[in-house]
Amino acid sequence: MIKILVDGRYFTGPYVLDKNELPRKPGIALICTEAGEGLKIMTILQGDDINTTVNKSSKRPCWNKHSYHGRIDVYIDETETPASEREKYRISAISKRKDVIFCDEPPKIEDDW
Repeated sequence: MIKILVDGRYFTGPYVLDKNELPRKPGIALICTEAGEGLKIMTILQGDDINTTVNKSSKRPCWNKHSYHGRIDVYIDETETPASEREKYRISAISKRKDVIFCDEPPKIEDDW
């Protein structure tokens, strides 16, 4: 396993989706595939049981479509931070990469006027 740093958080992996058991702990997951320039993040997820969150994601068809030779790598930051903080990180990280993360998009900003 290796560690990668993304926006101030260390993620451990790769766990190969459907081959390696993912932790059943709270955390944030980077769903990645290989790209010519290195890893390509396809989705960022967070949940109280990261195994269930990843394996039951509705985004799996998109990951399969864009994966390199069918391999999907998962990098995980196991963290006990509250779900609201994990979600803030997820939204921020996706927003910074909105032009290159093709299986996710930041939530739409709704005006409350």
